[in-house]
Amino acid sequence: MKKVTMKDIAEKAGVSTTTVSKILNNVDMHISEATRARVLGLVQEYHYIPNEIAKGLKGKHSNTIGVVTYDITDPFVSKIVNGIESVCKVHGISVLICNTDTEETSEYEDLRFLSSKMVDGVIFLRSLYPKNEKVISQFKMPVIVVDREFAAQISDMGMIDSSSVEAAYMATELLAEKGCSRIAYIGPSPNTRSSSRVEGYINALQDNNIQPDEKLIYQQGDFTCETGIKGANSILVKTKVDGVVCANDLIAAGVLLTLSKAGIRVPEDVKVTGIDNISISQYLNPPLTTIDLHGYEIGTECAKMLISRVRDNVPLDKKHIACEMVMRESV
Repeated sequence: MKKVTMKDIAEKAGVSTTTVSKILNNVDMHISEATRARVLGLVQEYHYIPNEIAKGLKGKHSNTIGVVTYDITDPFVSKIVNGIESVCKVHGISVLICNTDTEETSEYEDLRFLSSKMVDGVIFLRSLYPKNEKVISQFKMPVIVVDREFAAQISDMGMIDSSSVEAAYMATELLAEKGCSRIAYIGPSPNTRSSSRVEGYINALQDNNIQPDEKLIYQQGDFTCETGIKGANSILVKTKVDGVVCANDLIAAGVLLTLSKAGIRVPEDVKVTGIDNISISQYLNPPLTTIDLHGYEIGTECAKMLISRVRDNVPLDKKHIACEMVMRESV
């Protein structure tokens, strides 16, 4: 079946394409209600879909933005993406999501794909390979990054700081205040996104006169339950520990499961904290004390900043999103 065009709708309605365009763009104040109803009826009958990219290009914008993430299945990432989409939907902007894997070539292809779609800008929720940082700088489009800065000189770049390092500091300090002195840290490999959370842990230990111990630091894998299980088996069931800071709530879930199987009580024997405050954290056994990074708000701020840059030419900036302690029964 031939794709229905605006010209087809106009001919069937007996009006000009300009009239159809005004009705579809809600600038039809001088058009009769009967004409408006007739046009909209035909639009629905023939399932006419306006070419949003073509419309946008007339105004020098595609009305589309790209989001590059590392794992859309991560609940915290989903929170951010939901925030981005909620703002974009209000402004009539489409969102293209690229769930990039760990291969440099795959990431490069995703960047080429977004460029080919003429997106108005890109939001990065993951770290870029150094070679690809140079690629994105050549695309001449505004970029928003979360919790990271690029090595390449990208003049048109904004940043949202989610306070993840501060969150790790708060979690560690809480355990120290609760009397813990053998505090472990379980997080992902140093080359993954937000791996800098360990810095907050170390700084809090030092500020509370606790000497960091490399034997109590586990940094392998990613932000998953499996990392928590492996980290707990590597440290907590073999070494005397009275507190553990987990780099996110999924890792904490793995830790809690492992401790339960080993007969180690939480919080009586070991106190456990997480970071992110994903929805499942309140249903763990025991419910998890965690630091809320406000993922949804991070997403909305990313989208607002990018849209302001694209539509109103507001310079990109750096914004800090404060984190918040959520006390539950694991501490």
